[in-house]
Amino acid sequence: MNASKIEQTIEDIYKYLETCKPARIYANKVLVDKDELMDLLEELRLSAPDEIRRYQKVITNRDDILNDAQKRAETMLSQAQAKTNQLLDESEIMQAAYTRAEEIMRQANEEATALLDQAARESDDMRKSALSYTNDLLSDARLNIQQGLKDAEAAYQRYHDALKTSINIIEGNQNELMGQLGGNAAKPQSAPEPEKIELEPVQKAPETLELDEDDFIKEDM
Repeated sequence: MNASKIEQTIEDIYKYLETCKPARIYANKVLVDKDELMDLLEELRLSAPDEIRRYQKVITNRDDILNDAQKRAETMLSQAQAKTNQLLDESEIMQAAYTRAEEIMRQANEEATALLDQAARESDDMRKSALSYTNDLLSDARLNIQQGLKDAEAAYQRYHDALKTSINIIEGNQNELMGQLGGNAAKPQSAPEPEKIELEPVQKAPETLELDEDDFIKEDM
């Protein structure tokens, strides 16, 4: 760095004093040229304002640089803080979105599970109702068939009794005629006893029919 004007003038004063002759009486004193020394001092005095202004300018520039650097640093910090806040806000928004999405998925899963359970219960109820209804129909059919068999047995018995009565009446009439015709007439042969048909008794069906649910389902398929 180049020496300032004041420093150069002071250096010139030192050099000048070194070239001056010492005084005869005092060894630590020298003889100086008053005019030359005054010129150097005047030059030093005149240089002082310029140097002061230059240093003031440097100091001012330094302050400006520091202020500018501080402003830039504050701006950078402010921008960084704003960016950080933005990222935090976005992170909070994303976290809220994830939380909401998880809540929606949880509710959807619960609703789907509830619907499946309800459908399974309704299907089971419908299957049981269908089995019960079919069992009732079969029970009614069994009772109707049993009643039909009983009615058929009763009708056949009445028909059998009526035929037997008719045969007995005919035999009585023949015997009466033979008695009127005389003893020479051949005795009419008795009509053969009508063969009695034995009907096998109807086995009583169980009151409750046991239905296999799988057989019922296969029957519907």
